[in-house]
Amino acid sequence: MKFLKSLFAFILISLFFIFTSCGKGYEVRFTNYNTEIMDSVIIGGSDIIFSQIDIQATTEYRKINSGDRTIKCITKTKKVYTSTISIPKKEGGKRTIQIDGVNSISILED
Repeated sequence: MKFLKSLFAFILISLFFIFTSCGKGYEVRFTNYNTEIMDSVIIGGSDIIFSQIDIQATTEYRKINSGDRTIKCITKTKKVYTSTISIPKKEGGKRTIQIDGVNSISILED
């Protein structure tokens, strides 16, 4: 009986360490404060694609893998704006990619 209690305690402690050491991952969304509607926003080649983002609109969050990712914003008039985002391997959280009226792309941590 004492062996079963010890085994149960060991399993619980092991599960605790496994679940707390796992990263929760990151999620990103896009906010358009530009003067034009965004035809598409492509993050990481083709990892995440947002399309038809109106002026002063925000998309829903989507999961993204860790690493350095490129951001490519294409407007309705086919103007292209690029930037990069670095997603860490550890921890987790939410990021907002935002483009403003002077065509500056910002990465905000929520």
